Amino acid sequence: MNSVLLFVEYKNKILSLLYGDNRLKKATVHESSQSEVGAIYIGKVKNVVPAIDACFVEYKKDCIGFLPLKQAKYAKKLNGSKKNSLVAGDEIMVQVETEGVKTKAPGLTCNLSLRANYCVVTLGKSHIGFSSKLKENTKVRLKDWLYQSDNFPMLQKKELGVVIRTNAAKLEAKEELDKELSSLLLQMEKIQSEFQFRTCFSCLYQPIPTYLSEVRDLYQWEYDKVVTDIPHVYEELIKEIHGRKEVSFYDDKKMSLSKLYSVSSRLKEALDEKVWLKSGAYLIIQPTEALTVIDVNSGKIQKKHPGDDIYFTINKEAAKEIAFQLKLRNISGIIVVDFINQNKQEQDKELLHYFSSLVKEDPVQTNVVGMTSLGLVEVTRKKVYRSLREQLI
Repeated sequence: MNSVLLFVEYKNKILSLLYGDNRLKKATVHESSQSEVGAIYIGKVKNVVPAIDACFVEYKKDCIGFLPLKQAKYAKKLNGSKKNSLVAGDEIMVQVETEGVKTKAPGLTCNLSLRANYCVVTLGKSHIGFSSKLKENTKVRLKDWLYQSDNFPMLQKKELGVVIRTNAAKLEAKEELDKELSSLLLQMEKIQSEFQFRTCFSCLYQPIPTYLSEVRDLYQWEYDKVVTDIPHVYEELIKEIHGRKEVSFYDDKKMSLSKLYSVSSRLKEALDEKVWLKSGAYLIIQPTEALTVIDVNSGKIQKKHPGDDIYFTINKEAAKEIAFQLKLRNISGIIVVDFINQNKQEQDKELLHYFSSLVKEDPVQTNVVGMTSLGLVEVTRKKVYRSLREQLI
């Protein structure tokens, strides 16, 4: 089966699913209402709390977000003040960076950014940056293209920054990057211009629906084609993808697209507590209020004297599957992994190095912090959207 990105209806919402290697690799439920993440508002500082190095900003009527005080140096204020500090009553441009979850307020930033397929334009940090996943020779080529671009003088003049995304690695000519950069610069210029003439709580920028940004944010090599059975989504996908990938409309009355790809059973598997490994070992994944605990068990592997080598092999297999499950389930925050005890310090170091190399491929910032004295591996993964469990249950 080729790698395919599906869009189907699910409980009156849109569900996107990435299939590859005969597995479900990613699933996202897209709410009928537009996500706030990426939206830019004129907000008002309600109160400053130095004890937690943060302030709370009302970015739209009765909606409060959390803004770290270190963001003050990027803040654009309606009164034109250039002070690198914020006080109650300041009216500033803010962008919603993370969703609010349970009792936590949405996360805000003043380092505004507009994203497209190949690059991100920033207002706040005026620099040229590159995805850490790009190779050095690719960075050199893309940087040369930027310097040759007619848009480059505008970046410097407007004190804007640009970050080249991983997808740009596949570009064969600079025209597509130039075209995208030009569009983002015009959008940012429009936002800055409107800021001076709009009132507090105005929305200056609303991002595209999340099911469309899903296409933009996935690595292009992760899927070969896009398929949907939703007419209006099909039309929107055609416009968004611009011929970069094949987009198909599924219209078979005998079998729905959801049944064809066993969507219900695949989603059930993605929420199961137990995950079997090919070796016969298994994982137990248990989300709690504060963190997620993952336990590695030797399971069906039966040997009289298995020794450290077989445990090391199981742990490496488990590490690969855990990296996969973090992305599939969109597990974030603090993750604690209890690998099988190997009794060899060298193998512990090698396992940590291997696990770290796997999570570096995750589009969401993920770090293997280290191993505790009790042999537990600590991992952190940035939270942007709710976990798959929270979306489905």
